[in-house]
Amino acid sequence: MQQLLADYPGTVYQRMPFFPHRDSFYFYQKPYYVAIPVDKLTDRERALIETLFMEEIPPHFSQNAQYWYDLFVKGEGQLTFSEDSREIRIIYFHLRTPLERTEYIAWYEALKSFFRAETAFVFLSMQQGFIVEDGKRISVEELDAIANTLENDFSVKCKFLIGLHHQVLPQMRQIFHEELHLFDQMIANDYGENVTSVDTELVTRLKPSLNQCLVLDDVRRIIKEDECWVAIIHAIWVYQGNISLAAKHLYMHRNTLQYRIDKFDETTGISLRKMDGLAIAYISSL
Repeated sequence: MQQLLADYPGTVYQRMPFFPHRDSFYFYQKPYYVAIPVDKLTDRERALIETLFMEEIPPHFSQNAQYWYDLFVKGEGQLTFSEDSREIRIIYFHLRTPLERTEYIAWYEALKSFFRAETAFVFLSMQQGFIVEDGKRISVEELDAIANTLENDFSVKCKFLIGLHHQVLPQMRQIFHEELHLFDQMIANDYGENVTSVDTELVTRLKPSLNQCLVLDDVRRIIKEDECWVAIIHAIWVYQGNISLAAKHLYMHRNTLQYRIDKFDETTGISLRKMDGLAIAYISSL
């Protein structure tokens, strides 16, 4: 960057989106947003830069989105409501490849149409941003359907990460950056499924370390020997320990599922009725 500044005086770069001078070529090269004065470029140089980088759209937010951008990204602004009165969830998104400007605007409008009017959309670049849900939340199934619809309409894959539910407390900005960092790691390593969640990704990252624990060898062996355990454990995990819903999902009588749970406890010493035991069993079954 220092060399760029020396070669093209007047170049501006920041780690967050900004409004460049109107006679600048504005683009994003992680981790910097860069604006190079056009009058400092030869025609050949500009053609090269336009080939290498997609020109960014300067940030433009609604009043609601501006509040979250200032709070989370810029680290500015104050919480303007009671800590106990508001709970939010953040959905992070990333386009696998950038779209042309007109297509991008159409994609953005299509994405917004699936959410409530008051939902805040914050675009960090033409490939990445986040959505702040305040109130009614969209389901994983609905978001996956949205991702598939957008991919079919615009021929570009989009990855979504659903964050956890959080009260808006002073540490919320740090939580935001931890979830965003987790999302960046996911994108760098494997694009994978269209929609995943913070809890699922954390479990996945714990798996390698737990796989090295010899104490869980017997548990993994028992699960592997009887494939029905995977379905049972995953159903209980998905329904957060609710035995009745898990049994319904498995098309199994509740008493039968209770018996299987007791049998697993008797065989392994791990109780699927306790969240810590269920978490260990779930990771062991992956």
